[in-house]
Amino acid sequence: MRIQVLLIAGVLSIVQGTSDALAPVGSFGNVRQGQDGEHCYGYSLELWRHNGKLIGLLDHHQGLCGDPPCEALRNVSYDARSGRLSFSALDVNFTGTLRRDDVAGTIGRDRLRLSRHRDHPIDAKSDESFAAWCTFWSSVSRCKGVREVCAAAGQ
Repeated sequence: MRIQVLLIAGVLSIVQGTSDALAPVGSFGNVRQGQDGEHCYGYSLELWRHNGKLIGLLDHHQGLCGDPPCEALRNVSYDARSGRLSFSALDVNFTGTLRRDDVAGTIGRDRLRLSRHRDHPIDAKSDESFAAWCTFWSSVSRCKGVREVCAAAGQ
């Protein structure tokens, strides 16, 4: 009976076009430490692909290093052919391009380039599935908007 239920659930997921699959796209950033070694400045961006769309988190480092404000991306628009990417988070709007080695564009009037972190993988706990991503990041109190992203996707 359990196999039939799982099979039916799997078929419904395919028919409805939903999946719990999650694929890391990359971790990008331009965070630098101040001269005192205690303060950090810049942005970090983590991106994943879920159901053919990008989801992500934006951190804004602007003070003591560690645990910067974080928010799930909203209003994400991505064209895989051209690399054009736009989103809103942390009261800023980003417009630019996602490329293999970086994300470049503007936040407000500021130009920025976020380099891909080759030695800084996205957290493996959250990569297991979209449900795992929702569970993990919803529990991180500094990250706002995660529950809304998950609710919009039915999690």
